[in-house]
Amino acid sequence: MLLLTLCGFITASAQTATKMEAESATYENCKLIEDGKYSEGKALELTESYAKITFSYAAAESGKYNITVGYDGLYGDKVVNLTVNGNAATFNTTEKGPGEAVVGPYLMNQGDNTIEITPSWTWFRIDYITIANSESGVQFDIAQTPVDANASDAAKAIYAFLYDNFGKKTISGIMTGDMDKANGDVTQHPDVQAVYQASGKYPALVGFDFMNATGTHETEEWYKDFTDKNIALAKDLYRRGGLPAFTWHWRDPSRKTGDFYVKIDGKPACTTKISDAMNADGSWNTSSELYQNMVKDIHTVADYFLDLQNEGMACIFRPLHEASGGWFWWGTDDGASYAKLYQLIVDEMVNVKGVHNVIWVWNPCDAGDADWNPGEDCYDVVSIDIYNDAYDYSSNYTAFDQLKTLTTGKKIIALSENGPIPDIDKEFEEDAVWSWWMPWYQTWNGGFVDKTSKEEWTKCMNDSRVITLEDLSAGWPTAIESSKFKVQSSKLEVNGAIYDLQGHCLMAIPAKGLYIQNGKKQLVK
Repeated sequence: MLLLTLCGFITASAQTATKMEAESATYENCKLIEDGKYSEGKALELTESYAKITFSYAAAESGKYNITVGYDGLYGDKVVNLTVNGNAATFNTTEKGPGEAVVGPYLMNQGDNTIEITPSWTWFRIDYITIANSESGVQFDIAQTPVDANASDAAKAIYAFLYDNFGKKTISGIMTGDMDKANGDVTQHPDVQAVYQASGKYPALVGFDFMNATGTHETEEWYKDFTDKNIALAKDLYRRGGLPAFTWHWRDPSRKTGDFYVKIDGKPACTTKISDAMNADGSWNTSSELYQNMVKDIHTVADYFLDLQNEGMACIFRPLHEASGGWFWWGTDDGASYAKLYQLIVDEMVNVKGVHNVIWVWNPCDAGDADWNPGEDCYDVVSIDIYNDAYDYSSNYTAFDQLKTLTTGKKIIALSENGPIPDIDKEFEEDAVWSWWMPWYQTWNGGFVDKTSKEEWTKCMNDSRVITLEDLSAGWPTAIESSKFKVQSSKLEVNGAIYDLQGHCLMAIPAKGLYIQNGKKQLVK
């Protein structure tokens, strides 16, 4: 059914809240509901995927605004898209019946602004929206050291690098896919080369995947070769001063399938659930085959990290990504079960296997996934995955601000998967300077490098506020085999001498011992 009404612009002082009724907006493919339980007795019902409500709002001054949405969830948890001037975010209708959700903050222009509500999941009602100046008091208060109290020197150095650059610069990245032509030189990998060909620079962060390290085929030659090539490239990247970042598409630990997706081409694939390895009270059923397989898989991945650790290297790790999405088996239970599995991975790797060279990343599917938070003592970085349309270089500042609120400003924030890269000018203009971004791979018919124009690639990769591999050519200072060093913000103290994070000696060369100068190891006898 197509119903359409028209409304005029509403102007309000930025200091006061403005309430706008849904039925007074412009709307398409919505059903007008007249029921006394709603504000002004009316609401709009969205049952079609192409339904849309459009509000026009004239702000007295530019700035960030929160939008409170009055809704009726009807059947419970539905996902709603809310877009302001093209900047999109989502919220969930968690209540069956009338409820409210605060979304934002959104940047609004002085004067006219367009607010659109569309369904991601249909069957809910919108009653009204209220617009008010954002008065979020959340300020960043990020720890200067990793959550792992026994973090290796290399992990401390990487964390210090992330900490010092957060809010000042963005680290460029790319995900890798096809490994058939990998030869151990990360700069020659076709995904990395695609970025170089587009921009003339190499990305500083490169993503790798443990997708073939565990599962029903883990002992087969091609699968082992895939993982080994990932590790070889990660080591080469680290030696060049880059940042290896690992994801784990964890194949079915029950071994009933070789999948990680719940459905493939609309048909059931992996049906394993986290709760299948739990007792009725939510504790782990340690005698179950599934639990034991999970631990075995965790230890397998831990051994790869230990290989890097034994060579003095560190990396970034993003397990159980896109938490609440529901398309991976680890996202089909509730947030509490997910959190327990994340905590199990951390405990088994850190406390059982002795992995201390990892910077931990928690990657919710939605920036409002508070119930899926594994605990701030489990991760160093919070991240989100956003795939805008090709050539859409939005900063995605709304998601950035939501993640800041979600973690009360205590974590570094990254864009761990994306299509087109955010425009670096927009990142700074809209106060959403991501720690890093990482477009998905170009290979395997991904084509994600091509979703950013060569002009935009060249502009951003040659901007001094974007860190490329060329900026890190001195390498990490972990070539110091026998010296102990501690991280002091953006500097390293080694045997009494001070170095920057790329190994350049700043002052006080030690009277005796190993040190690094101009990226080369030196020895004073």
